[in-house]
Amino acid sequence: MSMFLFSLGLCKGAAVRIVRRAARVIGIAIFLSLLVGTGAGAADEITPVASPMNPFLTQQSRFTNVTYDIYPSSGIFSVQELTQGNIKAGPLLVHPHFGVAENYTDNVTRTDKTFGGKTSDWYTTYQPGLQIQLPVLGRHKIIMDYRAYLERYSRDATLDVNDQTMSLNPVLVFPGGLTVKLLGELKNGHDYRGSATSALGGGTSGSSTINQFYNKEYGGEVELKSQTFVRASHKYIDYQFTGPLAGTRVPGTAGDINTRNRMERYDSLALGGRVAPNTYLYVKGMYQRELYEVNKDLDSTVVTLAGGSTWEGLAKSTGSFDIGWQTRTMDRASSRGTGVYGTMYFNGNFAWKPQEQTKVNVSFYRRTNETVLAETRFYTGTGTTFDVNHAVTKKWNVTGQVMYEHDTYSGPITADNMRAVRQDDYLTFGGGLWYQIQPWLGARLNYLYTERLSNFISTQYNANQMMLSLQAQF
Repeated sequence: MSMFLFSLGLCKGAAVRIVRRAARVIGIAIFLSLLVGTGAGAADEITPVASPMNPFLTQQSRFTNVTYDIYPSSGIFSVQELTQGNIKAGPLLVHPHFGVAENYTDNVTRTDKTFGGKTSDWYTTYQPGLQIQLPVLGRHKIIMDYRAYLERYSRDATLDVNDQTMSLNPVLVFPGGLTVKLLGELKNGHDYRGSATSALGGGTSGSSTINQFYNKEYGGEVELKSQTFVRASHKYIDYQFTGPLAGTRVPGTAGDINTRNRMERYDSLALGGRVAPNTYLYVKGMYQRELYEVNKDLDSTVVTLAGGSTWEGLAKSTGSFDIGWQTRTMDRASSRGTGVYGTMYFNGNFAWKPQEQTKVNVSFYRRTNETVLAETRFYTGTGTTFDVNHAVTKKWNVTGQVMYEHDTYSGPITADNMRAVRQDDYLTFGGGLWYQIQPWLGARLNYLYTERLSNFISTQYNANQMMLSLQAQF
């Protein structure tokens, strides 16, 4: 009887926490509705667009109007341009936004598959931001953007996240199909537990501390789309790791500074021509240089040669696709394996609208990536993501996601009383409801299941996650 009463007390306490957290989100929704009024922006109905998810970022809260990118990207040269709202300050267009989400996961550290080995937790996400746009001569635009992504955990404060990004993004549009994009960003980011680059690679140490880093990045892209297609780009990204796992710069000591502090440089050039209206074919060359601050054994050069295509409005679709060969050459020979590695490379993004109410996003990729395993130099990731959004009514949408990635490391490692090349498989699937209360205000309810399978048993895990989010964008 005492055990029954104890269990009943636990269930009652969990129910109270759920009600309180749901009431918090609903209360904010009511407050925002009263603040702005139900008629704000009602003339501009919008249909949500599905956005591809990273298999490693399944713990990240998802919102309706504004997204947040935790990692810098070598191929992105513009921030998400916000269009909802009509707040003006002289010539400036001002777009504040704020999101809040309540999340629950049954495996917060992503370190075990067994029921008894998992640790559950609730966490609240806050996502405030402000974007200011300055139109120039009617066709150009300067975008200044600040976004933050904050997570607060109920049981384990070492998992709290304080990410933020400040961006400056001039976009110049000239006659004849010439576009110039410049981007400079300062970013604080982190690695979620369970990702390929998380603390200790997602092992069984029980540590729940997250990796934290600071980025400086700048770059630009010039693109000409007429009869001729030309796209040239350059980007510089600097990683500096911080936080409890950073360690020192003393050679041979443990820590992210010694193993992961680095500079990355990316240059690319694509040349081609138009083969149909809004459809182009091209050949492409990419050069990537990675220089580590301390861990010089990982200094390398990556060269990629590919052919590709970009199109708009073809069979109700928009997308791009590159396929070719990628070669990674290490600066130094070492015991970590071969100094030259070649593999097939492909990268594609495909947005399809089979009917007016349905939008589908598909991405697929294969490329080499940074490793945190001491006996390896990199890993090759091959994966795909599938997102679908179906509008049941003008306001109610049903969403679904499936993600898969297979990782193969560059050389054998020793763990779990065996020595072998580590291979991991990530699988995520889920779905939910999306309610666009107003064009400026939306809510999402989502469920995701994530699993990592590996030939090293100690790195396997699975997790369930529920999320309720609300976001306003003016």
